[in-house]
Amino acid sequence: MRVISVNTSIQDKRRLAIAAAKPANASSFDAFYRQEYAGMVAVASALIGDRGRAEDLAQESFISAHRHWDRIAGYDHPRLWVRRVLINRATSLRRRLGSELKAVVKVKAEPGAGVVDDLSPPTSEVWDEVRKLPRRQQQTVVLHYVSGLSMEEIGETLDCSPGTVKAHLHRARQQLKTTLSDWEEDQT
Repeated sequence: MRVISVNTSIQDKRRLAIAAAKPANASSFDAFYRQEYAGMVAVASALIGDRGRAEDLAQESFISAHRHWDRIAGYDHPRLWVRRVLINRATSLRRRLGSELKAVVKVKAEPGAGVVDDLSPPTSEVWDEVRKLPRRQQQTVVLHYVSGLSMEEIGETLDCSPGTVKAHLHRARQQLKTTLSDWEEDQT
């Protein structure tokens, strides 16, 4: 048993020595970032074929590295850790984009599905006002007027009682009545 604790102690000392040899401060991360960023973007770009998204993935990967820099700086090759994070994120992105593409193709294949008429200018301005409402009021208005849901269905969707839905809808209508009557006066 004593031998195990001695070996563990030696391993701990080695880890501490490695960590001491590689300072984990902001300037070491900055230098690491400047040195590795272009290569990470190139890897991500090759994986996903979109330079803008590749830059986003590289940035996200470096943000993860920065959060754990005290630990990562002690690795023999911190860039390998960042590259692994980058590859995992690129794989997740490709899967998500593939799923989204399949869904779009499926919706487009259904006749009349997914077709949304453009809003006329007065209607779009009304919806601009709806988007200015508090979040729950917005959701209630949209579910009631766009989806045609009952108070009970909206309550189930938003996880609240039908009475709460009525209160949100009433407040939203009152606010819209005030805002839109001011808007109509400006338009005449």
